[in-house]
Amino acid sequence: MDKMKEFFKKLLSTLLVTCVFVYFAYVLIDQEIQLQRLSEEIEQYQVKLDEANMKTEELKETKKIINTDEYIENYAREKLGLVMPYETIFVDASI
Repeated sequence: MDKMKEFFKKLLSTLLVTCVFVYFAYVLIDQEIQLQRLSEEIEQYQVKLDEANMKTEELKETKKIINTDEYIENYAREKLGLVMPYETIFVDASI
């Protein structure tokens, strides 16, 4: 009977150690997956940040030249379709 109790104690302790090991392995793998996902998310935010910084630089450049006559003239020509009073307008009939 003592051998049986001893066997069950060893079996229980082995089972307990195995369960603890499996649990720690599961936690480790789960954390690695989460770290990888977070790293990818950080990469995506870094790309967005870089794009925002580029847009900010473009806007700063535009702000520097926005009140110049050249900028106003180019804007009027491209966006509003305006022309100077002395210019002749030609329309392509083939379009």
